[in-house]
Amino acid sequence: MKVSKLSQDQILKQAATWFVELQSEYCNDQRRQAFAQWLLQNPAHQQAYDDIASLWGNLDKLKSREVTGLNAARSARPRIRRNGKILTGSLLLATLLTGAWLDFQSPGTAYQTGIGELQTVQLADGSQLQLNTDTKLSVRLSWWRREIELRQGEAMFNVAHQAWRPFTVRTGSLQIEDIGTVFNVRHDNHGTAVSVLEGEVALHAGNSWFGENLPAGFSRKIDPSGHWQNSEKTNSEQVAAWLNGHLLFDHTPLTEVVAELERYHAVRFAFADPALAKQTLSGSFNSADLKPFLQALEKVLPIRVQRQKQTIVLYSR
Repeated sequence: MKVSKLSQDQILKQAATWFVELQSEYCNDQRRQAFAQWLLQNPAHQQAYDDIASLWGNLDKLKSREVTGLNAARSARPRIRRNGKILTGSLLLATLLTGAWLDFQSPGTAYQTGIGELQTVQLADGSQLQLNTDTKLSVRLSWWRREIELRQGEAMFNVAHQAWRPFTVRTGSLQIEDIGTVFNVRHDNHGTAVSVLEGEVALHAGNSWFGENLPAGFSRKIDPSGHWQNSEKTNSEQVAAWLNGHLLFDHTPLTEVVAELERYHAVRFAFADPALAKQTLSGSFNSADLKPFLQALEKVLPIRVQRQKQTIVLYSR
């Protein structure tokens, strides 16, 4: 049966609607089954969907050149045109506007880990997030963008690069834009630290349009007041050790070591002698098991450990 011009228009609009919905992480199995049934209803459905997908895939090219009929569509004269290219250009414009509206309306999905808990999140776009202990973040995936808000804690981002849909991480006043990469972000009361393991990121402070690129093998910190520290070379093995449940220290002051342990356990450390806080420690420790760490502490440093319920007091010996 020959499909009418009006039916072609409707089918293309339906295909555009399906395309937008399928890009969302909120598209469930029931809707995907409904889409599969829609494809089987008419051979023209598959062709229309392929046309819309092809148009979106070539969007970067379309942005840099004039779309046939687009200027005419913007004119004030309400004329009916039946040229296929103009129809396709108009549908593309309608699809983009629909995508922009859905982008504005799309809700975020919240993820949270407790003290000592790790979590891996696989996003619909192929990116992977790994949340460290006591971390809170929200994910917003839409047609136009992929945006993460890291409220507290630490996460490793392994990003599936898509030039047409940027991936950004926001922490307070800092925005981190992916340039095809694997990077780690830690956000707490002391500020935000970004470490790049692969690729590169662009760092934007506040509302600045101009960012500073941070390449692989380097890290940079920004304090709560928005002041940058100089970028420095980073130990990728040390940055990523928490993914395997380990903590690596290299001549790290004891006050920083115990602060790190407090992130993974519901305990607080206290120094009976303030001078002990300046002692340094090196080694690899299991973040989930506090007992071996305390035993090692007494062996390698002039320290005696006494535990009082949820408080661990460190004495000189």
